[in-house]
Amino acid sequence: MDSKQIINYRQFAWLTAALLSGGSLISIQQVLVRIGYSDAWSAYMLPVLYVIGVAALFTMLVKRFPNKHLFEINKIVFGSVIGTIINLILLFHLWLILTRDLSTFGKFIGITLLPNTPGEMILLLFVVLLIVYGKTSVEVLARVNDLLFPLFVLIIVLTPLALANEMDIRLMQPVLTRPWSSIFSINVLSLGWFGDIFVMGAFLHTLWGPRQVGSAIRHGVLMAACMLFDFIVLEILVLGPTIPGNMVYPNYSLIQQIHITDFLDRLDLLVLVICFPVTACGVLLVYLAFQMGMASLVNQRDYSKLNTPVALLLLLTTVLAFKSTTEVFSFVNYSSTVITLSYQPLLFILLGLLSLRHPIDQNHKKGQNDNTKDNSTTKPAAPPKPASPLQRSPQKSWERWTYILLAISLGALIIGLWKSNSSASVGFICGSMYALCSILLIFTSYMEIHSLNKR
Repeated sequence: MDSKQIINYRQFAWLTAALLSGGSLISIQQVLVRIGYSDAWSAYMLPVLYVIGVAALFTMLVKRFPNKHLFEINKIVFGSVIGTIINLILLFHLWLILTRDLSTFGKFIGITLLPNTPGEMILLLFVVLLIVYGKTSVEVLARVNDLLFPLFVLIIVLTPLALANEMDIRLMQPVLTRPWSSIFSINVLSLGWFGDIFVMGAFLHTLWGPRQVGSAIRHGVLMAACMLFDFIVLEILVLGPTIPGNMVYPNYSLIQQIHITDFLDRLDLLVLVICFPVTACGVLLVYLAFQMGMASLVNQRDYSKLNTPVALLLLLTTVLAFKSTTEVFSFVNYSSTVITLSYQPLLFILLGLLSLRHPIDQNHKKGQNDNTKDNSTTKPAAPPKPASPLQRSPQKSWERWTYILLAISLGALIIGLWKSNSSASVGFICGSMYALCSILLIFTSYMEIHSLNKR
């Protein structure tokens, strides 16, 4: 296996979106609607802010430790012994994520598609898929995700049009009238799922340049949040604010409501054919990160020799982890938040503070300049023009707009929760502004990474 793996910023962003949106589409939204009722769509504000903070941390780490991934950086920053202990904690979390996702997808397939197939056989087939991709690298997975993710986004964009005749705007009203405690609770629950963002730290060495890391993660998380926001809104508009909270898989039930003439009344199967591989890419990404962490324990990057034993151990522990379907759903819906908040914020704060002792790698900057010179002609370059303090790089400008729109979204949410009980129109306006900013954030974050590609 080639230890030098390279993917571009777009692939990194799309993998981030697949990681954060895949599992949440299957299970957690049931609980969010049950607690948040018609305001469950506001469950992703705090998680987005958290991931953007992690993106800033990863950007700082790449500046100081180029060509290193998170497991290697932990050993450098905390020392060999403490760094290994921290890596073991991260590996335990990765193992819990894999157990959670494998159990979730196994139950989903067993309940909706293959009710007569033993659950162990379904898990075995999924583990075989892990073994196949475990012999490859993240480059292969990124290419596969490149083929599937655009179709996944297209389906999400077209779903509101396909369900237009089933919607009732009155089911969303009144807007932002739930108690502050309910909104905070659903944001904390979602934060547990978005805490999976540390998985991308295992692939920091695959991108060239710290700006690409931060921009790609921002674009990925904003895409994931907007897609999840879209599905929750559609659930409420079509099924109402009560029914989805009592369904096992409200998103699947939502897709089943699509009826385009009498000949196209089973589009849910077509949607699953496209959506399930994207969610599988998220699980495969976690598995590759898990193998990367295992290899780092012996200071290696070649994890191919660990592939089959690790996958079989994962199969065994997943089969023995839960006694019933109820235990699976309880673990999936509520454990992620407890696990994430128990160590991750403190770890990232310490990692950021201790990494300040290490200077920014000047050779990395020099290498970027050398690459620019190699692409130029032999003709001497003209002396650089003095930069005006009013001039700003396109990437910085779009990044600033991203932060402005985030601030507007947060402000609209706070004002709506504060004033909507006394004025329903204020809640509706604030909710509409939040939705508009969610769409514009995808555009500004895309332009941010697109401007990097032109430099």
